[in-house]
Amino acid sequence: MTRRESANPEVTENSAVVPGQTVDFDIQQQLAELQELLYDSFHIPLTAWSVVDEEKILDQIDVIAEFIPGAVHRAIAILEREQQILQGAELEAQRMIEVAHQEAQRIKDESGIIQKAQYEADQYKAQVQQDCDALQRQVQQECEALQRQTQQECDTLRRQTMGELEQIKQVTHQEIQQFRQQTVQECEALQKQTEQEATEMQRDVDTYADRLLSRLEGELGQMMRSVSQSRQILYENSAEHNATITNRPPVATPSPVLPPSPGPKPPRGDRPRRRSR
Repeated sequence: MTRRESANPEVTENSAVVPGQTVDFDIQQQLAELQELLYDSFHIPLTAWSVVDEEKILDQIDVIAEFIPGAVHRAIAILEREQQILQGAELEAQRMIEVAHQEAQRIKDESGIIQKAQYEADQYKAQVQQDCDALQRQVQQECEALQRQTQQECDTLRRQTMGELEQIKQVTHQEIQQFRQQTVQECEALQKQTEQEATEMQRDVDTYADRLLSRLEGELGQMMRSVSQSRQILYENSAEHNATITNRPPVATPSPVLPPSPGPKPPRGDRPRRRSR
């Protein structure tokens, strides 16, 4: 069994696939197909030899030989790309480490600044607290002094007010006494005037009553005399008439005493008038 030439004589080491070219080739699959061809060949019994199809075997080997350089170049390119990625990752890691160191240094510096600011703030707070305490003591002293001054002024004003009230009380008491005396005098004068007017009115009433009673007495006396005369005449006429009838001498009978009749009311002009004040 002779070895034939390659089915594709143009395929050489330099005719491999260009790096970066995309080739759909799986060397494991091609080797598996080659192994399958060997397994499918006729085996000579009682020997280690097998009868194979040389053309198929060579074609499969040519296919594998054709695509192995491209696969190798792709593997090398992948390795180089991986190396570049690793180098870039290392550079990025170094950069990130440097950035982290710088950030840590910045944070450390800022922490120092913060500590310094905190220390200055504590110092300022202590100073402000001292100033506030001093100001509070000063204000308290001023308040106590103002309170004492106000108390003194209040005491002075209270004494002055009490003196003025006492003076007003005395003046008011004097005015009340004067007003009371004046009122008593006016009341006494009014009482005297009223008594005088009452006395005059009583005198006028008594005079009017005396005059009225005198007139009534005269009128009643005249009326009584007229009644007595009329009664005497009536008795005499009755006695003569009875004597004529019975031939008896007339008997004198006492005249009955009649109660006095009220006289006529005095005219309105004769009534006493109340004197106006």
